[in-house]
Amino acid sequence: MSNSTKISRNTILTAIGIAIMLLFRYLPAPQGLVELDMQIAGIFIGTIFLWLFVSTSWPSIIVIAALIMTPLYTTAQGLAASMGSWVTSFVLFSSMCTFALTKTGFLRRCALWFITRPIAKNKPWLMIALFLLGTLFVGSFMSPLPTFIIFAAIAEQIYLELGYEKGDRFPQMLHLSILGIASLSTATTPIAHSVPILGFSLFEKDTGVPIDFTQFTIFGVAISIVIYFAFILVMKYVFKPDMERLKNIDTDFLTKEMKPMSVEEKIPLIVFVAVVLLWMLPGIVRSAFPTNAWADYWNALGAGIPPLLGAVALCLIKVKGKPIMGMEESVKAAPWVAVMMVAGTMLLGGALTHNDIGLTKWLVASLEPVVKGLSPLTFVFIVSMLVVIVTNFASNTVTVTLVYSFMLPLVYSGVVTGVNPAALTSVIGAGACMALATPPATGHAAVAVGTGWLKNEIMFKYGMSLALIQGLVLAFIGYPIAAAIMPLI
Repeated sequence: MSNSTKISRNTILTAIGIAIMLLFRYLPAPQGLVELDMQIAGIFIGTIFLWLFVSTSWPSIIVIAALIMTPLYTTAQGLAASMGSWVTSFVLFSSMCTFALTKTGFLRRCALWFITRPIAKNKPWLMIALFLLGTLFVGSFMSPLPTFIIFAAIAEQIYLELGYEKGDRFPQMLHLSILGIASLSTATTPIAHSVPILGFSLFEKDTGVPIDFTQFTIFGVAISIVIYFAFILVMKYVFKPDMERLKNIDTDFLTKEMKPMSVEEKIPLIVFVAVVLLWMLPGIVRSAFPTNAWADYWNALGAGIPPLLGAVALCLIKVKGKPIMGMEESVKAAPWVAVMMVAGTMLLGGALTHNDIGLTKWLVASLEPVVKGLSPLTFVFIVSMLVVIVTNFASNTVTVTLVYSFMLPLVYSGVVTGVNPAALTSVIGAGACMALATPPATGHAAVAVGTGWLKNEIMFKYGMSLALIQGLVLAFIGYPIAAAIMPLI
């Protein structure tokens, strides 16, 4: 396909998306809806269309402008609810904090520590298990893209050292595993992970009650450990790669040029640990001492303040006359596409559930005949499988917005009874992270295929199988855990 054809197709799709946003309001409204409802529906459908088929960047800005031009929001209200949201600042500043860990080399050191354990010597499967455990650990507080890049680069060194070629079964297995575990790691904690945080924000906007970071982390770590072992078993007994060359590998070649840990590495780690403690401790303290003033104070400040303080500290602390992190370089490294997408989604989610908009009631009435009478676990199973399938063909944030917007109103309205909405939101937020089967599913999936070490057909065949396993774990292990520890509202 020529460049001119690509540009022409992209232009046509852009025009279609914008036309939906502008003209949908003039279509005849179904019974129960008015023109303003149709206008908001058009902005929602047009934005999803643009996100899916054109770009996940600039449409996030257009949706903010489009909603400000409706009667729902003034300019100040629209900007405050999007760019001024705590979720937007949380994603930005937490990413800046984790950037410092990458910049100083600590994350690569951490990755190599796992794979070079003496206990794994001459034990190929144990070595791979430790390598993937390292991916899960590092990814728990990092964006999945740099996590994948760090571990994939180390894996490529191993491939070349052992004489593997592109297309061989072992490199494809390991690359798919790194991809899948890097995605999975985003579901372990909310730290620097915009996808579950977006689910949190939609839930809090609808209920006025925040999802506790510590409770989500218990849920996220539990399902991630189960899925991690499922990955190992599938790769060993289903994929069955030839591991013979790994039996005598000496992984010391990976660390021969590594220097002792420097002060520049230690300071970002200390600051990051402090940020994490400020996130987690208030919830832990309040569970033991419900009236603790310190915990109440930090909870009132919000989740965006600890990473903001951490980013400031990294810019102020100097070693050998230079700051640990320069503001300019950290801002350039920030995931601005994710930040803007979160901002746009925040405002869009608020518009869909606005008191003056009847879309939610109409949607509930339309879906009620289909879902009424389903048992709670059946409904959770349907949602779990839906979210892991959709996220393998669409953006993670689009998946959260779509599935939450369609499914949670059924719970809030009482059409589906016996379901814990906080737990279901956690399932949706975690499930939307689990993209590994197609290149468009997420950025690091496209990178994985682009390296040449993983073929599309292998990615889809085994990736979708693993995605379905993840859906089962979410429904039958994850949801019960979340429901047991999260309050029912």
